[in-house]
Amino acid sequence: MTEDAGVDTLSPSSYGLRQLTLYVLAAVVTVIFAFPVYWLVLSALKEPNAIRSWPPSLFTLDLTLENFRLLITDTNFPRWFKNSVIITAGNIIFTITLSTTAGYALTRYDIPQKKNLARMLLLTYMFPPILLGIPYFILFQAIGLQNTLIGIMLAHASLSLPFGTWIMWQFFQTVPISWEESAWACGASRLRSMVEIALPGAFPGIVAVAIFTFSVSWNDFTLAFMLTTDPNVRVLTVGIRDFMTGGRVLWGDLTSAGVLLILPPMILIFFLNKYILAGFSMGGFDR
Repeated sequence: MTEDAGVDTLSPSSYGLRQLTLYVLAAVVTVIFAFPVYWLVLSALKEPNAIRSWPPSLFTLDLTLENFRLLITDTNFPRWFKNSVIITAGNIIFTITLSTTAGYALTRYDIPQKKNLARMLLLTYMFPPILLGIPYFILFQAIGLQNTLIGIMLAHASLSLPFGTWIMWQFFQTVPISWEESAWACGASRLRSMVEIALPGAFPGIVAVAIFTFSVSWNDFTLAFMLTTDPNVRVLTVGIRDFMTGGRVLWGDLTSAGVLLILPPMILIFFLNKYILAGFSMGGFDR
């Protein structure tokens, strides 16, 4: 018996076959998941009559931007887009500010039961938005925040802030406190050491929180739908419903709006995906 008899080795041909199989499976999965996006974009670039044609054409060179022009000029899409941008940007700023300061405090200060507190933050994120919609509706109606952009922003912040705080707590643990102690010994204040030392060290966490917060606000339908009845404060996800009224569907407006709705998150994830992976890979409650 040879020395390597118990070792499971693959011949070059078997290894090549395995690699080819993996590539084929990856290609099939990619096509399956990418096809709805391709079909949405293709439909948005067709004439409305061509969208409803049967049998459908999987490829055509007869493309037009007319659906996008009509969407922007003949519908309230620009207002919905503006509202979504304002709410999303406001929630990102609000969540980053509070989650950063809270995460820093959990890391640098001796807070009793802070591990349990961090677990409770994650527990609050487990509640689905549909359960929060009715209490928020009653509360916001009583304090005058119903049908306001700031009301929707605060509702979204309740979803993004707990998880954002937990992410920042984990990232600040990766920044050695000895770096700040050296700055304090040189006369720097705690605020200055936080801004100039701790925050740059935890920058990937800040980006991860921003991306997560963006996804919460940009993609939300439930809370935005339940908290608004005024057409002027609708966001994209709610406003698009206007293109499906009764038995009539405005396919040109619907598909072009869908393309513009998914375009920002796709661009964001494409360029910043490494921060998303870093944010969700941070784990443990070691402090």
